[in-house]
Amino acid sequence: MTTTRTDMTAAPETPSFLSAVRRIEALTEEIRREGLGAFEKAEAAYTEVEHLRAVLTARIADLRRRSA
Repeated sequence: MTTTRTDMTAAPETPSFLSAVRRIEALTEEIRREGLGAFEKAEAAYTEVEHLRAVLTARIADLRRRSA
């Protein structure tokens, strides 16, 4: 996923589970590297991480329902 999650009105493509995890790792590293000096960028990255985590949580819940 290469888009920045600043426009919450756009319908984002749903990333694969693995690409979402990799993107979270990349964003986490970016936040660590840039720190509070680039607060707006870090805030946008964190917003994207929250979105991706919600997507992953929904997918895991769906998998659990299907296997129950």
